[in-house]
Amino acid sequence: MNNEDALGAEDGEEGFGQEGESHQGYGANNDLSGFMESIKQISAWHNSIDKMLEPARRHIRQMESTRRAIESVMGPGNAVYQAALDAQRQYRAFAEPVLALQSDLSDIYDWHSRINDVVRSVSLPRTLLDQLAATAALFLPANLVGLDTEDLYTILEMGEDDGLSLAWAPRTEIVKSLFPLDARQERYALLAERRDDVLDDVDASLQIVTHPELTGMVAILSTAIRTARAGFGEGAQALAGNVLETAMKRHGNAWIRRSFPQVTYPPKAGHHGTIGSALDDADDWGDLTLLQFKHYLVLAGMRNAFGPGATQDTFNRHLGAHQASPDTYRAEFVLPAILLAHALLRALNQDLDRPDEEKDEA
Repeated sequence: MNNEDALGAEDGEEGFGQEGESHQGYGANNDLSGFMESIKQISAWHNSIDKMLEPARRHIRQMESTRRAIESVMGPGNAVYQAALDAQRQYRAFAEPVLALQSDLSDIYDWHSRINDVVRSVSLPRTLLDQLAATAALFLPANLVGLDTEDLYTILEMGEDDGLSLAWAPRTEIVKSLFPLDARQERYALLAERRDDVLDDVDASLQIVTHPELTGMVAILSTAIRTARAGFGEGAQALAGNVLETAMKRHGNAWIRRSFPQVTYPPKAGHHGTIGSALDDADDWGDLTLLQFKHYLVLAGMRNAFGPGATQDTFNRHLGAHQASPDTYRAEFVLPAILLAHALLRALNQDLDRPDEEKDEA
C-alpha cells in the first residue's frame, strides 16, 4: 500500500495539497504506517535472500541429478558415483545452514504477511467506516480526514449521482458545504461559485503527482485549469476529458483490476465495463476493504463519465469526444471533468511502481 496524503491543510487553508510526511497527533497512524512499511521492507529483503540462495538450491538439485544418472549407468559401487556422492554431501553440509537461516527469515516474513493480509481483508460495512477515523491518513485523501461515517457515505452517493470525485480536492470546507444541498444543480452551482478555490486546490494537489509516466498528463490538466480560469470552459472540459481518457487507457484499467482483484471482469471490457464491474461488485459499498475505500472514492464518479447513451445529465467524456455540441459541453461540467481527471492521476501516482525512489506518502 502506498500512501500519498498526509494530514496537512485539511481545512483548505494555506499549503493545501502540499502534504508533509509527518502526521502529528496521530501516533497510531505512524505505528500502523511504519508497521506496514516494515512489511514491504521485509518482503523485499526476503525476496532478495531467496534470489541469492537460489543458485545453491539449484546446484544441489543438479548434483542430485548427476548422482542419480551415474548410479543408473554405473551402479552405486562405482568410484565416480562415490565421488559425486561425497561432493554432494560436502556441498549440502555447507548449504543447509544457510538455507535453514532463510527458513527462519521466512517464518518472520510469513508472520508479517498474515497480519498484512488481515488488514487487507477487513470488510467495510457501515460500522467499520468508523475505523477510518483512527487511521485516516492511511486510508483517506487528506481533504476528507476528519469527516464522519455519514459524510463519507454522502460523498460516495454524490460521486455516483453527480459524476464527480471529491478525493484530494477541493478543500474540506468546500466538501462540507455540499452536504446540506439537496439537488445536483445546487451542488454544481456551489462549485462554480467557488471555482477559483477549487482550481487552486487541484493545482496544489497536482504538485504531488511526480511519476514520470504521469507528468505529461499533469501538464495538460494544468493547461485545462488555466483555460478554465480564462473563461474558456469548453476547451477546459475537452482537455480534462482527454487526460481522463489517456490515463484510463494507459494505466487506469490495469489499476482498477489490481485494486479490486476479487471482481470478475467481462472479457475485453472497455472503460465503462471495467469501472461498472468494480463498482457493482462492492454491493452498496458493504464489501469494500479499508485499502479499497480510497480507490472506490475515485471510481464513484467515473461510471457516468464513460457511460453509453446519447443524452447526459453529468459530464460524459465519450459524448464530448464523439458528439460535440452545446449540450455535451456545458459550463457545469468543467469542474467535475477536472476533478475526475485529477483524482485518477493522484490515485495512479500512488499505485505505479517507482523502482529507484520511495513512493509518496498517503
